[in-house]
Amino acid sequence: MKNYCTTFVAISALILVLGCSSLGYSIPHYETLADKLTRKTAKKLEAQTGLYLIGTGGQMMDDIQKMMMGFAFYQVIDIEIARSLLVKSVEEYLSDINSNEEIRPYLHNYPFSAENIEIVIYFHSPDGSDVPPGKISIAAANKGKVSYYIDYPEKHTIKPIHEENYQDALRTVSLNAL
Repeated sequence: MKNYCTTFVAISALILVLGCSSLGYSIPHYETLADKLTRKTAKKLEAQTGLYLIGTGGQMMDDIQKMMMGFAFYQVIDIEIARSLLVKSVEEYLSDINSNEEIRPYLHNYPFSAENIEIVIYFHSPDGSDVPPGKISIAAANKGKVSYYIDYPEKHTIKPIHEENYQDALRTVSLNAL
């Protein structure tokens, strides 16, 4: 029975893939533009900060409503550095999006704002292992908010330790840069 189910699932998936291909589905031009722009921004951020792109996404039904990047970062950091990395990433992404005239007609709203961007950074020790207990393991900017999390491996969960408005985080980073 197990082999039959596995075979059935594999054949169903193949039919679905071939069926969609035969219907002539192609990736919309705006998705291709968004992917290209995301890769460009990610390369810049890697060179400038050491953030390594590990995932992308977005909300793009009929137009570009949201764009997302996920990164890995191989240092144990504090909230100030996490905040700086998030703000740098969001601001660089927004600058690249809003200055790109080719993508502009496909944006749900122009100019794109922090509300339209999601950045998630997963922190690791320099050797690639998990960060020590009590250290920031994830930082995220999403829907105009910035959140920081620590890992509770014994409970297989993460716990938010601080949340702030994106504009407040931006002001804090700007003040610290002076």
